[in-house]
Amino acid sequence: MNELTLHTVNLPQNTYKPSEIIGIFNSILAKQSVNAQVVYLRGIYLANPKQGNWSYCYDTLRDEDSQEELTLRLAPQQRENLKNGNLVNVGGVLNRNISNKGYIQLVLNVSRIEIMQEQAIDETEIKRMELRQKKSAIGFKNVDFILEQLLYTDQRPRIALILAQTSITMSDFNAGINAAKSAIDFFEYRVNFSNSTELVKILKNIDKQCYTMIAIVRGGGGGIEKLDELIVLETIINMKTPIISAIGHVEEKLFIKQIVDKEAPTPNGLGQYFSDMVETVNEKKNRSRAVLTEQIKKQFQEQLMTGQKQNKELQEKLVFLTKTQETAQRLHKEQVESANKQNQDLQKKLAEISKANENAQKNHADQMNKLQAQLKIQTEQSNKQSKEFNDSLKKMQETNGELNKSLQKLTAQNTQTAKDLNEAKERARELEKQLEEARLKTNKGCFGIVVAVITVIGSACYAICLIL
Repeated sequence: MNELTLHTVNLPQNTYKPSEIIGIFNSILAKQSVNAQVVYLRGIYLANPKQGNWSYCYDTLRDEDSQEELTLRLAPQQRENLKNGNLVNVGGVLNRNISNKGYIQLVLNVSRIEIMQEQAIDETEIKRMELRQKKSAIGFKNVDFILEQLLYTDQRPRIALILAQTSITMSDFNAGINAAKSAIDFFEYRVNFSNSTELVKILKNIDKQCYTMIAIVRGGGGGIEKLDELIVLETIINMKTPIISAIGHVEEKLFIKQIVDKEAPTPNGLGQYFSDMVETVNEKKNRSRAVLTEQIKKQFQEQLMTGQKQNKELQEKLVFLTKTQETAQRLHKEQVESANKQNQDLQKKLAEISKANENAQKNHADQMNKLQAQLKIQTEQSNKQSKEFNDSLKKMQETNGELNKSLQKLTAQNTQTAKDLNEAKERARELEKQLEEARLKTNKGCFGIVVAVITVIGSACYAICLIL
């Protein structure tokens, strides 16, 4: 079966890339006259703790009466005397830019700033601002994308609902949920929202249970401000599971709504959100199926036409191949006949070669017999010569042994003669010495010495003659 491929729809000429649209709007916003005017703003200054070694710092100016904020662009020297919570008047030029994600951002390039009040908000509020900046640095989870991806692939999201113990909030949620339960599993957890410690404990416990997301659902009324306690806010920021809030009424301003990943206006609105998400995904899936069906139908028609065309081409090739095969068979028959004739000729030649080979082998055998006879005679002669040589060698070795013995005897005699000669020479030197001493004695003694010397010399000469 051939693999189906989706055809790309031809785009109209006025279709833009995201980068082109962002560039167009940046250009339009840059031409607005507000960019060239100095504006003056009043609000609460909040420093951004994450500042690198940059030429400019990006801090926040918060509205005194609400949670709305604006980004300030200051030089490092402009913020030296500023502290979190200062009520300030700032002046500067307002820039409007589009980020690479398509968000329009207002930034005030501050040229002057004046502190109006040292501490306009308390330490708790400053801590909340720091927590929101921390959440911004961590990043907000895309709840819509997570739900849509799971629903689109027919996976059932698991939603943990944190509800008050004695409230009727669940009825409001159920009123808006409609058919969402057919595609989403909801799990209820009851808690006393007035007890911040208990709420934090159950949030941490649910965060470990691999839910798709957690929804904090509470109606309006007293005690709702407990949700803005620092321990609760810090726990939510550090959770891995995406958080949705459906707290109070639309007009109630709670800080917790600024740090959750998604905010629903009311419990009923949260139920409606899940229902709308399920319906939207179902519509997309139905549209996708219809488009896919149409594309498959079109591809099938194209494949059918292609198959018919290929069938016609194959038939033409079949006729051509049939003719080619007949020609090939005729040529093959001729080649076989020619090969048979060549084979007969080769067999005749092979017979002649075999006969000549037999004669050659016979002549070769006769020559080998003659060579073997000659080799036998030569071998016998060689053996006889070898025996005579061995006998002569034995006699020479015996004669050599006798000579070695005579040589050893003469060597011993020469050694003893040399020893005797050395002793005679030593005795002659002693006699010469005595003769010299005798000359100094009286005449009377001379005659006896001469006689003794002559006697010694005679003995020495006799010894030399014996040696020689």
